Amino acid sequence: MKIIILALCVIFLVGCTSAPPQNLETTCQQDSDCACGVHITTGQCFTGNVQYVRISEQCPDFCTGIDGKFQTKCVQGICTQVRNP
Repeated sequence: MKIIILALCVIFLVGCTSAPPQNLETTCQQDSDCACGVHITTGQCFTGNVQYVRISEQCPDFCTGIDGKFQTKCVQGICTQVRNP
């Protein structure tokens, strides 16, 4: 009985400490992994992993901002739009 309880505790703890699933459409390791444009399947303006972005179709106000100061970068493993100073 103790072995079963111990096994259940281990399974519970491993399940609680595992990383949440990642959205491959927005994950990155470096800035060059990211792009902004149109999502390849939805056609919506999108910032994410370059494999999911049709960069030939741009969304200027969305990708660079109205003032042109946004840039697409990899921030903590997620493709993100950041404002340049």
